[in-house]
Amino acid sequence: MTTHAYDHPKTILVIDDEPGIHRSLELLLMPDFSIHTALSGTEGLHKAGVISPDLILLDLVMPQMNGIEVLKRLTQAGDAIPVVIFTAYGSVDSAVQAIKLGAVNYIEKPFDGHKLKQIVRECLERGKSFQSLSSRQDIIGESPQIMKIWQMVEKYGPTDLPVLLQGETGTGKELFAKAIHEISKRQQEPLVPFDCSIIPETLFESEIFGYKKGAFTGADAHKPGQIYLADKGTVFLDEISNLSLQYQAKLLRVIQERQYIPLGATTAETIDVRFISSSNINLEEAIQRGAFRSDLYYRISGVCIEIPSLREREGDIEILVQYFIAKYATQFGKPNFKISDGAMELLISYPWPGNVRQLKHVMGAAVASTDRVILPEHLSSNVLQGVLVSLDEDSMVRFDLNISCNFTNHIDLKKLEKKIVAEFGSRIITEAKRRLSLNQTDLAEFLGMDPKTLRAKIRRKK
Repeated sequence: MTTHAYDHPKTILVIDDEPGIHRSLELLLMPDFSIHTALSGTEGLHKAGVISPDLILLDLVMPQMNGIEVLKRLTQAGDAIPVVIFTAYGSVDSAVQAIKLGAVNYIEKPFDGHKLKQIVRECLERGKSFQSLSSRQDIIGESPQIMKIWQMVEKYGPTDLPVLLQGETGTGKELFAKAIHEISKRQQEPLVPFDCSIIPETLFESEIFGYKKGAFTGADAHKPGQIYLADKGTVFLDEISNLSLQYQAKLLRVIQERQYIPLGATTAETIDVRFISSSNINLEEAIQRGAFRSDLYYRISGVCIEIPSLREREGDIEILVQYFIAKYATQFGKPNFKISDGAMELLISYPWPGNVRQLKHVMGAAVASTDRVILPEHLSSNVLQGVLVSLDEDSMVRFDLNISCNFTNHIDLKKLEKKIVAEFGSRIITEAKRRLSLNQTDLAEFLGMDPKTLRAKIRRKK
């Protein structure tokens, strides 16, 4: 007696102009699934409307109406039928285009039967809840910029497309790589990070490809490489821009051929991995400088996701500050811990060149340095200095003082200097109040003044 995957077999519509593909899929998927077939895009659209299948397997290359046009028409009709596309081997661009139009996954022709059945089941069964991803709990933020990144992770994560994450140091590229892996069909297999920025070039091949016993002096035993450890899972090539052109070429060959040769071996080993890469520099600009191979770039950037800097994330600094305060207050045993308005304003005003990683360290040190309330004085000196002496020209302030001097009479230089200093100090106080929105106590601490002296200066100015 045959055991069916479902009490009522799910219906799959195969739209492909090759009858041989229909026969192959019927042998592969029946009787677990009910298979319907169509030899053209027009016939496929008609049958989709009649039988309302649970899943469509769609070939991209067909005469008269290709798969992209079929996909567009299904989307326009409002059909929520998941679509898995067939694409030519290595044709990542076609897969990206189809997924942008609404396909849920893709498989390359000629397809592997086991892999196809796995993809079909994953598309039809309820997968892991996106909201429950552990990495989603680790990436804090509600800004539109971060929500856009999550939309891309949710859309492209379940596919096998290579992903390139670009963004400044400290923006959380590794966390997003983890999220992509967690939502993929490889989630039960390992995610193996390979930091291209810290591995010496002399060790690159032995670390990533492994080696056989006797491959070189000191190779007393066989050692598997990172690629081997990631088989069936995901390799995360962190800061790939640090690889030399020589090793970029070796990596390109592995990605293209899905094979590698360990040091000291004579035969190639086949791999089944997904590649996620990251870079803290713009790789297209690196290509223009001759520092990165264009062919490798196109292989690793099936989907390119730009991770925003912290200063670009509207409203997220305050959320992150409160998150880190709660985290470190619990860790250090300091209940009812707070931050003053003045300190919060300074943190919001600072440009954060080190992004979330820097903010995390600053908040940890601030919570450790006081018992109940973080004041401006508890923040690191580079934050305090960075607010007044901004890293960008828009926040630089130029003070032009209008001081008159009559050279026909005796000049009291000391008195004039005091007048200049007083005028300059008054301007600084006014500008600091306007830009930082601090109360007088916090403003006095920020300016290194006694609060009474500051109040007196403000009263005199009025």
